Amino acid sequence: MLILKALLSGFIILLITTVAKKTSLLGGIVAMMPFNIIFSLICLNYEKNDPNLLWSFSKSALFGVFPTIFFLIIFTFFLQKNFKFSSALFISVLFLGMIAFLQYKLLKNF
Repeated sequence: MLILKALLSGFIILLITTVAKKTSLLGGIVAMMPFNIIFSLICLNYEKNDPNLLWSFSKSALFGVFPTIFFLIIFTFFLQKNFKFSSALFISVLFLGMIAFLQYKLLKNF
């Protein structure tokens, strides 16, 4: 199962980068499609077959949208300001981590 998961993850990255090289708009749309969530749900269902776990996971995945949007806004902003890719990525990942951590702290008691 571990090998299948790794192959599927690799395939998703291959698909996204191949499409993005041809058209960045479609590549971006494909990248934001919930392939990872779908495959995660399938694997969780196969491994645990627990509807409560699937419900909890899918509900929690919704909270990942907020940090992801901030990451993309910050990354795009720094690239537009002519920062190097590595600098823009590093800063954006730092913000992603901080936002996700704060969000986790705020929501863990709900």
